Amino acid sequence: MINTIGTLCLIWLVLWLLLTLILRVFYPLLRPALFRLHPAQGSQVLLLLWSAPLVLSLITTLLLLLPALDGFLIGPHCHGDCAPHVPTTSAGVLAWGGFGLAVLVVVGLTVHFANGLWRGVRMRRQFDALSSRRSGYRLLNASEPVVFTLGWWRPRVYVSQGLLADCSKSELAVILTHEQAHRQRRDNLRLLLGHIFNLVLPRAWRRAAVHDLHLLCEQSCDFVAAKRYGAVAVAETLVQVGRVLRRSATPRQGLPFDGSDLQLRVHALLGADSRHWLGGWQLVSLAVAACLAVLLAVEPLHHGAEWIIDLLEHSMVMTHR
Repeated sequence: MINTIGTLCLIWLVLWLLLTLILRVFYPLLRPALFRLHPAQGSQVLLLLWSAPLVLSLITTLLLLLPALDGFLIGPHCHGDCAPHVPTTSAGVLAWGGFGLAVLVVVGLTVHFANGLWRGVRMRRQFDALSSRRSGYRLLNASEPVVFTLGWWRPRVYVSQGLLADCSKSELAVILTHEQAHRQRRDNLRLLLGHIFNLVLPRAWRRAAVHDLHLLCEQSCDFVAAKRYGAVAVAETLVQVGRVLRRSATPRQGLPFDGSDLQLRVHALLGADSRHWLGGWQLVSLAVAACLAVLLAVEPLHHGAEWIIDLLEHSMVMTHR
């Protein structure tokens, strides 16, 4: 039993890493198409895209557990008795190594996710203690201009007195509409999941992937505000609040109105008519293509796994002679 489970764990991890690296290599070719979509849909598609290697590799590997697929998805072939079988190593070190590595990866991802959730909860409690309730937001007693949204399932918007002093009522209305959109979309949770799905990538690649997800989330909330107040008013608010925050003595990195990606966000607002939504038939076609890819990958994965297992076992035998 451990030989089968350990082998499948090893296959899943290798396939997940391979698919993630392939996606990262081809991502620059996909990126322009993502940023032609409406950002609300683009952020959803991008998160699904980065989750695809983990999900598809797991589904494909689990299909290897079904010997009944022999003759259907897997061509008949013999290993002694020619019975339907699962690719399995007889080397205990490979089996236990694959199982142990899979456990470490799953525990590591779970710990990262739990730590992210706990940090968010702890920060919200701290800022709740430092703020007072207002209509639609919580007011921070701070002279520094800041605005942000904290929380996972029930996020809250925080605005400082310093920002209120430097903003007009119309600008504040735009800011609050933008932040309320973050609350409704639960973008903090979306970004945390995007970070988790990219943990297998090197830091620089992971930062670039999460940056694009963050930018699409910000553009999506800008579009929500523009629907109520107009694209020009939101763009002017972005520029004005960006100036206010840049004058701040303390730089505020990563906040939605801190001027980061300001040009891209203003450009997206003024060119909102050029952004489009994928139609239902296009989404169905993508889902069908993903299913077909999984089914067609089962046979080469089965034979490839057996070939690599034989190669590794032969190498281990030669090493011990």
